[in-house]
Amino acid sequence: MCGRYAQTTSREALAVLLDAVPAVEFSPRYNISPTQLCPVVLMEEGERRLALHRWGLIPPFASDEKAAPLIFNARAETIAQKPAFRTALHKRRCLAPADGWYEWRATGRFKQPYLIRRADRRPLMFAGVWETWRRPDGSPLRSFAIATVPASRDLAEIHERMPAVLEPEHWDAWLDNRVDGGSLAMRCLKPAPAGRFDAVAVSARVNQASNDGPEVQEPAPQFDREEAEPLQPRLI
Repeated sequence: MCGRYAQTTSREALAVLLDAVPAVEFSPRYNISPTQLCPVVLMEEGERRLALHRWGLIPPFASDEKAAPLIFNARAETIAQKPAFRTALHKRRCLAPADGWYEWRATGRFKQPYLIRRADRRPLMFAGVWETWRRPDGSPLRSFAIATVPASRDLAEIHERMPAVLEPEHWDAWLDNRVDGGSLAMRCLKPAPAGRFDAVAVSARVNQASNDGPEVQEPAPQFDREEAEPLQPRLI
């Protein structure tokens, strides 16, 4: 799964990297959690645009925003079959820029958070799908989910799943809605090679969604397991 991530690359740098129109303003985020607005990249009117979407996809058939289940991940193995994602996979795909994500490794009754980033520290592009849900007053709410794949061998001991990270050679095909989504799910959504990412233990500050500064990425102090605080990650 991917339940928290960081996006600290500037709007201007992302626009250059992605050759995208920076249509929205956003600030660095160190601890993004579901239901929050996040930058995504999508194709609109023939060009790449940076937009802000809610993380946590609301299917068009949902009757109520608050009662809808919190769908922030989509398993690559079933994304083409699930009703919530099936149409979006073919017609509404996006990239979610990130600089790293957080995962929790269970050790007995404790969970140690880790920050996972590319070894070369380049920005990441998570594969995503998005939808538009209409509020009762007719106003649109755009939301998205991040695709996940089995974790690479060197990350599997932390968690069995990881976000689907797309390399630059796959960005065009993923964003181009003229390309069939079913075949892309088989070709692009796959685990990363071992050694592509590294992981560092961080403190329990990241467990609180309200902690959204660079301090959440500081390496965890060394402590005995008996002294550890048994906090669980809070997703909202």
